[in-house]
Order: sequence, then C-alpha cells, then structure tokens
Amino acid sequence: ERFGLLEGLGVDRAELEVRDLAAHIAEAKHVDAVLDLVGNSTILDSLTMLRRGGTACLAGWLGGLDPIADFNPLLQMSSGVNLTFFGSFVFGTEGFPLSDVPLQEIAAKVRDGHLDAAPSHVFSFDQIREAHRVMEAGEAGGKMVVVVD
Repeated sequence: ERFGLLEGLGVDRAELEVRDLAAHIAEAKHVDAVLDLVGNSTILDSLTMLRRGGTACLAGWLGGLDPIADFNPLLQMSSGVNLTFFGSFVFGTEGFPLSDVPLQEIAAKVRDGHLDAAPSHVFSFDQIREAHRVMEAGEAGGKMVVVVD
C-alpha cells in the first residue's frame, strides 16, 4: 500500500518482504548491493541475492536482534560476496565523527531543489497529540516536524 509513496520519492522498484525474497525475484545472483533494514532474520536471504563482488549492508534491526541460528559464513554465504554493517549509534564517536557527514552538501541540494526533503507533515506544538496519533497509526508517510515556538 506504500509502493506509490516510495515511487513518488524516486524509488524505481519496491518489493514486499517475504521470508525467501531471493527465490521470488528474477535478479537473484545479479544484485550489486542490498541495504538490509530488517536485520538478522533476513540477512542470509539478502546475501543470497548478491552477484560475486556484491555487498550486503546490515543497517537495521526492524525484525529484532535474535542471533542467526548456527551462522556459518563458509556454508551460508556465496564465495566473493561482502557483508558489512552500519549502526547509526556510532555517529559522533571518534571513529565516525559528525564532520564526516556532508551536511552542507545535503543542505545545498535541498536548497537547490536537487533533493526533496520536505516533511510530510508540519504540526504546531498545540497539535502534538495529533502528531503522535499520525505517527502511531503509521500515517506519517515521511518525516514529521513539530514546531516549538
């Protein structure tokens, strides 16, 4: 139901997540990169989609943090694929300083209209209850802003 929203944001194609997505897409074994936001429950399937030299980045844990049972990279990863992970919790640490994030470049792209970063909803502070309701109901469709005067 949100594919239209994604396409409106510039996504070329979206797939509904299923347990064995690699078995349902024709491009399996030809994919350059996978950004896996679901996590441990889907990363093995994400790795299955990759071509030799492809990379899967585990960057989310929406599906929980349960460990991958009996994970054995030698048997469960194709030879020549790469697995990496990124946790946003490292931003601002010595190894990942905030100065590495090109905030000025991003702001310039927004200003020049090359990057659409408009919030989906803007609420005044006295509308905070409605903002919370929209968020909890999954109706946000993007970032929401509450203006505090």
